[in-house]
Amino acid sequence: MKISLHWLSDFVDIKERNPQAIADTMTVGMGEVDDTEVMGALLAHCVVGKVRKKEKHPNADKLSVCEVETDQGVKIVVCGGTNVREGMLVAFAHTGATVKWHGGDTMTLSKVTIRGVESEGMICAQEELGLTSFPPSKEDGERPIVDLSSLPANRYSLAVGTPLKEALQQNDVIFHIDNHAITNRPDLFSHIGVARELVAMGLAKWKKQPSVRTQKFPTKKLPFKTKNAVPSLVPRYFGCVLSIDSLGVTPDWMKARLEAIGVRSISLPVDITNYVSAEIGMPLHSFDVGDISGNIEIRTSKKGEKIVTLDEVERPLPDGAIVLSDDEGIFDLLGIMGGKRSSTKDTTRMIYLHAAIVDPVSIRRAIIATSHRTDASTVYEKGIPFSAAEAGFYRALELMLAHVPGAKIESELEEWGKDEKRAPITLKDGAASRVIGSPITGAEAKKILTNLGYEVVSKGKDLSVTPPLWRKDVSGAHDVVEDIARIVGYNRIKSVVPVAPIAPPARDTRLHRMRDSLKECGFSENVHLAFVSPSLLSACGIDPETTRKIENPLGEELSLLRTHLFPRLLETAAREERARPKASQCLFEVGKIFEKKAGESLRLTLLLSSPDAGIAAHPLLHVKQALFHALSAAGYAAPSIGEAAAPTYAHPGQCSVLKYGNQSIGFLWTLHPSIRDAMGMKNHIALASIDLDILFALPAAVKIVTPLPVFPAITFDETLPITAGSLFMRMKAKSASALLEMISVQGYYGARDTANVTLRFVYRSPEKTLTEDEAKKEHEKVLKILK
Repeated sequence: MKISLHWLSDFVDIKERNPQAIADTMTVGMGEVDDTEVMGALLAHCVVGKVRKKEKHPNADKLSVCEVETDQGVKIVVCGGTNVREGMLVAFAHTGATVKWHGGDTMTLSKVTIRGVESEGMICAQEELGLTSFPPSKEDGERPIVDLSSLPANRYSLAVGTPLKEALQQNDVIFHIDNHAITNRPDLFSHIGVARELVAMGLAKWKKQPSVRTQKFPTKKLPFKTKNAVPSLVPRYFGCVLSIDSLGVTPDWMKARLEAIGVRSISLPVDITNYVSAEIGMPLHSFDVGDISGNIEIRTSKKGEKIVTLDEVERPLPDGAIVLSDDEGIFDLLGIMGGKRSSTKDTTRMIYLHAAIVDPVSIRRAIIATSHRTDASTVYEKGIPFSAAEAGFYRALELMLAHVPGAKIESELEEWGKDEKRAPITLKDGAASRVIGSPITGAEAKKILTNLGYEVVSKGKDLSVTPPLWRKDVSGAHDVVEDIARIVGYNRIKSVVPVAPIAPPARDTRLHRMRDSLKECGFSENVHLAFVSPSLLSACGIDPETTRKIENPLGEELSLLRTHLFPRLLETAAREERARPKASQCLFEVGKIFEKKAGESLRLTLLLSSPDAGIAAHPLLHVKQALFHALSAAGYAAPSIGEAAAPTYAHPGQCSVLKYGNQSIGFLWTLHPSIRDAMGMKNHIALASIDLDILFALPAAVKIVTPLPVFPAITFDETLPITAGSLFMRMKAKSASALLEMISVQGYYGARDTANVTLRFVYRSPEKTLTEDEAKKEHEKVLKILK
């Protein structure tokens, strides 16, 4: 989007004289300015000159020696321009002027001698002065100079010696604003919108506040009826018919402003609509009434319908594009581009002028579907405020009546819809300061918001602010604070390093340590859904009626909340056993269970499935060892093991309660054979379950550190014919030797009741290195107890 500083001066007095400073402030407080184009930047020390005499250069075939009349007298200049002629008005640069040498790098002119002829100044081509409005003609040759004689004298001041910047009206500054930076601000796609921002940012003050000048309309009906078939898509509309004597000629000042922002002059009615669009941000369109056949209907297109647009391209339309149609078909693609058939032309004598607010989503879809984007559609897709329709329509009507020959309103006003209403927003006292992080007084906030067009009313210490009609992007106090912040200037807000403690928060790592410990012991963690099926619970010896039911289950297999973790683990182990019959399965899971009475609790359950159940490899011993290892990793001592009544899913006589102090924390058991058979399993299965909520509520054990032994040990292996029960009862007895450090089972051979057991005895002295004889004497004492 391009904004003209000269155009802005119609509405405001610009306080800041430095164009770059204006651009920098707009970038910080409004939208990013990509480029600041100072028109005529290279025209300093350049004037309108007149070629009085031209002669061939005596020492160069392609050069001429010219006498040029300037404001500083007649100058002798060597020129290479192919189109230079006597009597021609040219763009003359004095010595000291800065030009682009052949359109490339800049250089400062000085008096030079060229092929023996002294040259003072330069007759310039358009690229050497950065001018773009003087395209060379075909006969101008390779290096044409600017021919000011071809310009209309009634528009430009072309007296000899006139500063070139003044003569060519190159006194404007054009700001190129990035559209993406203001995509939520359709009001900024206009000179009035930007002027309003400059006032709020303190760069300007109002000359005249924007206002709507209404017109009187006759009571005569329109020559057609307008039917709005899609009122939700076209909620606001203005239109009327004007008669004209001819299209007229666009005023030079209007043409210059349009050209400055990159809009090509077409015809006066079209130029007026483009001018109003750039000034107010409301695209309009004018139709030739003579080309409208029958009544007008505003509707949506059907797939397959077509329109020939103003660029003379036939475009197929998608479903849902908003169009205007009459008895002959579609003649306008509303919000994007008008149709060729109904466009104003030299023969037009009746104009239908309209301004319509159109649904931005529909415009966006039509742009994508037709792959056709225009300046109007770019603004429309942002969501033009309803109030812009009235302001734009009456401004265009004012310009039509003032400049189009014989323009006269011939019909009543066609209007529907109302401007949007904005609800007040409460801005709490100090809210802006708290959010921005910089002190903002209530008076300062009130001034900023008033300059932006808000209605501000003090309510105690708070402010009640009503956004203006053109600010559709403001919906709450956060938007109001953002407006204050950007006008204050983000660059003026002091950077403050947050002050906060950097100490990490307290973390309970006990469960993590238990998980890691179990993985070190070869267990794999499983994560199952908290839902189970009645059939699985029944197979595991649990009554489904004792569980909580899901009101809207995904299926029968997920209809109950689990009361234990082991059924799902058992299901997984059974599936793995079918895949690998001779492999052991070491599984654990941490998760919540849901009991009807006790409620939720966090549990840890271990399961070990093994085809071997020997005394040294029994699953129950391995589960116990892994569990105790995990508890130790979490900081707890080994729990005591006591007798417990076996539940339905446990093997009778192979179920123990785990206690920590006097508190029961879980169970250790072997799976009941009938349940193992029901699950189709053959392996021996041991399980352990801990209530982690109970465990973690208990204090951890005090660790007593024993120093590492410094003297070597002596080991003896003995195989004894002894019953297992008798063996373990005797091992519990007080050892006969203070040097006996450990007894471990290394092998088990024989029948269930009487067997040969290989035991390993480890002896060590904390004070010295034992001799073999000393160890044997101690060993004999121990053997007497065991035999």
